[in-house]
Formats: sequence, structure tokens, C-alpha cells
Amino acid sequence: MTLQQLRYLVEISKCQSITLAAQRLFIAQPSLSKSIKDLEKEFDITILERTRHGVSFTVEGLEFLDYAHRILEQVNGLNNYFNQDSINNRLTLTVSAQHYMFSIEALTNFVKRLKKVSDYTIVFNECRTSKVIDNVLLGKSQLGILYLSRSNNKFMKRLFAQKGIEFTPLRQFPPCVYIGHNHPLKNAGALTVEDLQDYPYIKYYQGNDSYQYAEEVSVRGLQDNRSLVVSDRSTILRLLACTDAFTIGCGCLLPDITKDRILSIPLEGSLDLINIGWIKLKNTNMTPAMTDYVELLEDSIDSLSHPVFAPLKNEA
Repeated sequence: MTLQQLRYLVEISKCQSITLAAQRLFIAQPSLSKSIKDLEKEFDITILERTRHGVSFTVEGLEFLDYAHRILEQVNGLNNYFNQDSINNRLTLTVSAQHYMFSIEALTNFVKRLKKVSDYTIVFNECRTSKVIDNVLLGKSQLGILYLSRSNNKFMKRLFAQKGIEFTPLRQFPPCVYIGHNHPLKNAGALTVEDLQDYPYIKYYQGNDSYQYAEEVSVRGLQDNRSLVVSDRSTILRLLACTDAFTIGCGCLLPDITKDRILSIPLEGSLDLINIGWIKLKNTNMTPAMTDYVELLEDSIDSLSHPVFAPLKNEA
């Protein structure tokens, strides 16, 4: 097996045609077909089903394709990390994060510092929890931002240990409820689970991942009979601002985005805490850009947190 063969396979998956893939790869179609057949023979599996209408991946083929993507992503990560020209001349920061406003504020402040920097690349990816972890694991992101709680702590720490990832805590918060300025509960100083039972609950989409990957901290007794599942920040902010739905988070609000639209109100009686932190691969060095961004994260969390709560620092 060669990396070239894996690249061929990925191109076929994009084109869904060996003929078109061969054209894009600038190789002869028989050579491409032979390369894939050699893979099938080497691993004793059938990767592609060939018909007069084209090709499709078998179940085993899809599994093989998934591994091919991962291997190529890791190879690209190695090339990018150890490319000396890139290290010496270009400032690079790559971050994957759950949906937090303080991480956007930190990113904004980081970019403001770069006015005199002429060569840099910053990649910031808000995504579901498992993708945050995978991006760090595969080297696509230097840092990941997520939270642990009492309900997922053991699961996540075991997962991090298996994957060679380290978690550094930043701050802890009791949960807060986010609602719109016109919500019937807008004047409450604090809310209980019972107060929320008649209103739709918005959650971030996590695909088929288990509940331990949820972005919303588990709250005992909270029903989700009326649930709204979304994948992006714009949708959740629009729903909060224009309906009587709610969601749960750390309580941080970014005035530029949420002023006169969204409120955060403390949730009473919750037995859990939101322990926000960042992850990176073990035994990897922090670059100056990574260190600066983490410091800005701490500043943003402290400045944007709910005034009722003084965030607890550096608790595991």
C-alpha cells in the first residue's frame, strides 16, 4: 500500500467514477483501476463494486476509505508541522471549538494584535464535540476548546488518555439559561428546572455521537419533549431572539452579538458544573501563538461571564 494509492481512492470517492478520477489525476484509466485492484488483493477485500453505470463503495470499502482519509490528514499534518519554511516564516494558529462566544472574542483580540504581521494563517472551526477531538488528534487543529462536567468527566478523560490528548482546565461555571429579551421568563433573577418545562429546548447537533458528547451540560429533571436541534450559531441565536425557546450554557455573552437580544440567567438547583478547558496532543510544544490565544481565552471568559458568578479558576 502506498500513499499514492490512498490518494487515488479518495479521488474516486469524490468523482464516483474511475474514468473521471483518472482524468483529474492525469493518469490512464487502466493504471488507476489496477492500482485499486492491487489494494483489494493486498487486503483481501472488495473496495469497489463495478457496474456499467459506474462504481460504488462496498461496506468494507467505505471503512477503508475512512482510514485512508485519516492517514492522509495525518500525513498533511506532519508536512505542515515540520515544514521549516512554514515554521520560520508564517504565524499559524489552528483551533477547533464548541460553540462559545468567549472563544470568538479571544480570536478577535488575537487578530487585532497581528496588524504588523505580514504572513499568517489562522483556522478557527466551530464544530461538534467529537470533531473538536478528532481535529486535534489528526493534527488539523493545534488546540481544541470544550468542557467537562461531572456527567462526562470519566468518559472524556478515559478517551483523552486513549488518544494521547491532554486537557487543561480554564474556568468552572454553574449552568446558565439563555433566553430572548422578549421571553416570558426574562425578568427572573434565577430559574429552576420547573420554570423551563413548558418551553422548547435548543441543543447543538451531535450526529450519532453518545450523550457524553453533548454541548449542553446534563441537568437532572429537565425534560426535552419539545427539542430543537441545530448545527450553527446563527440559527440558535435567531431562535432564542424570536421564540420562547431556551438553551443552557456557561452564561458568557458577547455584547456585540447579543445586546438587546439574548439574556443569560442562572439555573438554580443544578448539581453539575461546566469545566471549560483546552486540549492538545501530549508531548507537543506550545507555540507562542497558541500561548497567546490561551491567555486571551482566559481574559475573555473572565470579562464575558455572568456577573452573578465569579468563575472558578484552574479546577480539574
